[in-house]
Amino acid sequence: MKRTPVTKLLILFLAILIAVPAMPAAAALLLQTNLLTNPGFEAPYNADGSANGWVRWDRVSSTFGACEEGYHKSPRWGMATDFVHGGGASQYVGNNWDTWAGGVWQTVSVVPGTTYRFTFYGRGYGSMASSDPSYTGLNMNMRAGIDPNGSGLWNDGDVVWSGTGSPHDTWQQFAVEATATGDKMTVFVAADWAVKGVNQCYKFLNTYYDDASLVETAPPATNTPLPPPTSPPPPPATNTPVLPTATNTPIPTDTPIPTDTPTPTPTGATLCLNAFADNNANGVNDPEEGNMAGVTFTVASNGQVIGQVISTGSSDPVCLEGLAAGSYQIAQIVPARLEMTTAANTTLDISGSSSFGVEFGSRLRPAGSSDGQAVANNPEPTPADAVPTAQPAPAEDSGGGMSVLAISGLVVMLLAVIMLGVLIYLVLRQQAK
Repeated sequence: MKRTPVTKLLILFLAILIAVPAMPAAAALLLQTNLLTNPGFEAPYNADGSANGWVRWDRVSSTFGACEEGYHKSPRWGMATDFVHGGGASQYVGNNWDTWAGGVWQTVSVVPGTTYRFTFYGRGYGSMASSDPSYTGLNMNMRAGIDPNGSGLWNDGDVVWSGTGSPHDTWQQFAVEATATGDKMTVFVAADWAVKGVNQCYKFLNTYYDDASLVETAPPATNTPLPPPTSPPPPPATNTPVLPTATNTPIPTDTPIPTDTPTPTPTGATLCLNAFADNNANGVNDPEEGNMAGVTFTVASNGQVIGQVISTGSSDPVCLEGLAAGSYQIAQIVPARLEMTTAANTTLDISGSSSFGVEFGSRLRPAGSSDGQAVANNPEPTPADAVPTAQPAPAEDSGGGMSVLAISGLVVMLLAVIMLGVLIYLVLRQQAK
């Protein structure tokens, strides 16, 4: 059977209709909002070599000996345009001869209790000569990290790290997920070239980072936290014997009628919480520093929130009584006007009927502060052979929004609609002849 142009268009249109139903799930993922500022590490770059919106960090050893000891020296940061995964630039972090550990980080606002996924593409190059391929025997320990409390500290014990990789002369995606414990979350790109017992002091120890993303993967749990208690909670239920059924038995006239019923003593431990005004941000409650009001404390055990209290600003703590023995997770959530000076959460083992106390530190956010995104290091001179030659990339907005793949999907659907219109027109025209 000879196929007319109209028949061919009809077959093509039907093929598109078959493909389109499979697109919504993928499009939904692609259309998620990317919470990061400048996720593509595009120009302009800061004077210290970090991409706009990002802050550099590094680990520096106190002493430097033989390379086999695995020491760390500060690397260099800059914009690269010769190795790019997307857009016009990528973040370069590297060094010559001396092993290093570092990268860049960014803190963003998030919803407490929500799970987020952080990804980025990384690439590395280690060699003695720029004309040689990257030596695959070198271990660059590249990885992604999330601090669920948004401290901005790479060595915070709460940071959740992905597995490590060494993407020599190729781009590899790194990913990690974590649930926010407060209203801030910090993400890290990282590499560590120092390996104890191995000489990794090569002339070129370079890494590149591009196309980062931080998106929500799971909303907060539907369980509503308990409201702040107005009085100490009752002790845990015990196997109290059932009282006998009351009867109308007359009380003998010579028997005194009891007037007071003794109140049972609560059983279990007591947990007292407070917040201090850590004005000098040293993490210690100094005698001249007072207390902070409006800090919310959430107490959980075995994955369940058992209580929530708010600091009053006085020296008297807020307490939860009658707690059973076990491990408790305590987290602080500070208002937007404050910044934390101690860890956002801690774990405490409670037992017996003793009293336990925990204090968290915070202070008023300094004027002009940008949620802790300050430059962590001073600019350093860059040797001519350290950073690959790079031309300034055109400035462009790489903020959150639809990805190229998502836009492509919408274009395909739009073309399908146009083709349907053309097909109808041709059918009507052929019938008119």
